[in-house]
Amino acid sequence: MSPIRILSDVLSSVGLRLVEGTETSFRGRLFVLGIVVGIAGGLGAVAFQYLLIGFTALFFSGATSQAALLERAVDLPWYYRVLAPAIGGAFVGLIASYSGGGLVRGEGVPEVIEAIDRKRGRLPLRIVPAKAVASAVCIGSGGATGREGPIVQIGGTVGAAVGNRIDLPDPQTSVLLAAGAGAGLGGTFNAPIGGMIFAWEVLLGRVTRENVPPIAIAAVVGTATANVVVGLPDPIFSVPGIAVESPWEGAAYVGLGVVCAAVALAFANSLYAVEHGFERLPVPTDLKPALGGLCLGVLALSIPQVYGVGYPVIQDALVGGFALEAVLAFGVAKIVATSLTLGSGGSGGIFAPALYVGAMTGTVYGTLLDEVVPVPVADPTTYAAVGMGAVFAGASQAPLTAIVVVYELTGDVWIV
Repeated sequence: MSPIRILSDVLSSVGLRLVEGTETSFRGRLFVLGIVVGIAGGLGAVAFQYLLIGFTALFFSGATSQAALLERAVDLPWYYRVLAPAIGGAFVGLIASYSGGGLVRGEGVPEVIEAIDRKRGRLPLRIVPAKAVASAVCIGSGGATGREGPIVQIGGTVGAAVGNRIDLPDPQTSVLLAAGAGAGLGGTFNAPIGGMIFAWEVLLGRVTRENVPPIAIAAVVGTATANVVVGLPDPIFSVPGIAVESPWEGAAYVGLGVVCAAVALAFANSLYAVEHGFERLPVPTDLKPALGGLCLGVLALSIPQVYGVGYPVIQDALVGGFALEAVLAFGVAKIVATSLTLGSGGSGGIFAPALYVGAMTGTVYGTLLDEVVPVPVADPTTYAAVGMGAVFAGASQAPLTAIVVVYELTGDVWIV
């Protein structure tokens, strides 16, 4: 019996025992099970983080963080920088061929939504180790994706497994699936409120008296669990003071929203175009992630900042650490790099790349605005922070989630 199956059985047994000692209403049962699923989601986020650190160190000379990855990459031979993501892509293709194909490749969030809408809240538990390893290998080897999508799928799968093992009805199993996903997202972003709103807005598409308690408690418990185990940074990003310099600047933010919507659309179209292009290639499906990784490696020779999740680059943009030309190049290159990684069949999430592209878009917009308009405007770093949320909202089709997540990532309420 696999360790994942054993963990599922243990969690299900614990949940069943706790439920038997409480009120028998569905809401009462789901609240108690939400605690169990929250712990599992938080531990899943921690385990995935350690797995990612391990593969990053393996591929990039002992680097144990995304910042160290970028530092080490510059010093490595050019051929290794090209081949690292290709080798990672080859492993992703191999894992996918033996463990579930489409459920291993790609982002993870669409699979969770489909499970709720069409599969009565069911996802195969065997996909958890495959998705975790494939995503960690992809990102750790330099793949330009995020870790949020995979942990949503992992946490959601574990939550659904708990519901299935104790024979909950399908609607309640779907609620536990969403609760596990929200717990994983909260534990990854250190964003409990964002995790719960994501579960309601994106996964379930509704808020009811039945699904509020388990999802809320799961997101809080998941974030707390991750904090207890690894001590998540609070907040993840540090931003200068957010300020509005003149009354008319509200119109400027409306303009930024329009620009970010166009960028998010271009991002999505780029991803779909690359995906369709790879589908037409006369190359075995399992080899396509390696080919995408090779193309990414060539791009990274000129712009290594496209490697990995990209949080260090976002942080530098938020404090004005780049020239305008560099920021513009980083944003365009990240769209291409993420499209190559995911469009070829790599494994990872879209949230972090959307934040990255949004930060670059906001910086470019704010810088040009400062040069063109004759009245005082906020610093470009303010527009970078707002741009993160705007592109995130467009890419995820989840404006409420974007607002709350960006607030929790930055810790600045004025960004709202």
